Amino acid sequence: MILTSILRQYLLMILASIAVFLDYLDTSIVSIALPTISFELGVGSFTASWVMTSYLLALGSTLLLFGKLADRTGREREIFTAGFVLFTCASLLCGISDNIGMLIGFRVFQGVAAAMMVSTATMLITTRLPEGIRGIGMGIIATSGGVALALGPGIGGVVTEFISWHWIFFINIPVGIVGVFLALFLIPKSEVRSCAKDPFDISGAILLAVTLVSLLTGLELGVSSGWTLPAILLLMITPVAGFLFIRRELSHPDPVLSAKLLLNRTVMWASLSTLLVTLVYLGVVYLMPFYLTGSYQMSVASAGFVMLLAPVSMAFIGIPAGSLTGKFGCMHLCNTAAVIMAAGLLILVFSVILTSLPLLFAGLLLLGLGMGLNEGPSMQRITIHSPREMQGSSGGLIFTVMNIGCILGVAVFSVAASLGSGSGEVYTDQGVAIACIVGLTATVFAYAASRLARDQIRC
Repeated sequence: MILTSILRQYLLMILASIAVFLDYLDTSIVSIALPTISFELGVGSFTASWVMTSYLLALGSTLLLFGKLADRTGREREIFTAGFVLFTCASLLCGISDNIGMLIGFRVFQGVAAAMMVSTATMLITTRLPEGIRGIGMGIIATSGGVALALGPGIGGVVTEFISWHWIFFINIPVGIVGVFLALFLIPKSEVRSCAKDPFDISGAILLAVTLVSLLTGLELGVSSGWTLPAILLLMITPVAGFLFIRRELSHPDPVLSAKLLLNRTVMWASLSTLLVTLVYLGVVYLMPFYLTGSYQMSVASAGFVMLLAPVSMAFIGIPAGSLTGKFGCMHLCNTAAVIMAAGLLILVFSVILTSLPLLFAGLLLLGLGMGLNEGPSMQRITIHSPREMQGSSGGLIFTVMNIGCILGVAVFSVAASLGSGSGEVYTDQGVAIACIVGLTATVFAYAASRLARDQIRC
């Protein structure tokens, strides 16, 4: 049912963006608190890192599952609202945890709840809003996610230092409660579909989980503990499980990820472009604080203020980008975004070589502008090229791709910086420059993938 009230339309956009903001905030806010959590709970840094990893694994392995359930049942309203309820409860349980086992377990719970919210957030935009403002809705969602990723470490650092690490979870509770009431008030009741005659693709869901868990766990182990045999074995499992998953999806009558999405040229290449753009953005957000606090000897607070440049510029262009799709088309905006990000990475390389803060500021601004210009249109082009009955699956695909991009961004940039520095302990200027060059290369591939998408439908 399409909302006719303009106020309710914009409130729904805000509600969907809150869900995405909370998800991405809880992806990044924990990172800076891990040393404190490790000390207070009496565990090693590797064990503490699973507070972040467990959330990402639960999120990444269930996004497509909940998107598919929404498609099959038409109950996106119920899944979205239940996700908000469970996320709020999980945040409370994480905050009161007094040992590492409880905390990791409740983070898994929180990750599953987040998957329920974000996999249906884009579906609500495409099924509840008029066509003319869907682009704005996608822009708001995309901007909220990127801003949350960049703001998370800064917020987490302030809260952990001046209050307690427990409060990085407690701050979700009032927002979650408001979100639940807004969802019940704003979202019209779902048009429940009759149960699908084909059985649910349980094997496909398991193979998908194995593929993502082996990939994300292997990368996490490799980055945090070195590329040992367990990490390598897990990464070797990934392509095997992925091949079996794709073969299963192509043959099953009602797959978790339909062949209509897998074989759609625009969806496939646009998803790859989105993954690469997210990889670059998150990689820079991860790496630059080390460079600023190391080479420039900035305080954590000062480095945090510098890192605000990217999310501020992203917010400046992100929402307007959604409304520009009707004039310029999604593909041209995504192509332009990749070029802007490439220019930003090139400037960052020279800023490191020349030790120039003004150039670094300019590079971060361009990076944020490119990210903001890309995310909304990229979400929209994937969504509109997906069949209407698969809007939940397309939303799950979008956020699964972004989730993998986040993990790969940290892994790729940390490995490149470590190799360039000759050590993983301290990132040298040379290592940071090499990582930025790797990021520049990724943006070139993102541009190529965006052009190969060749949109068949104009946004």
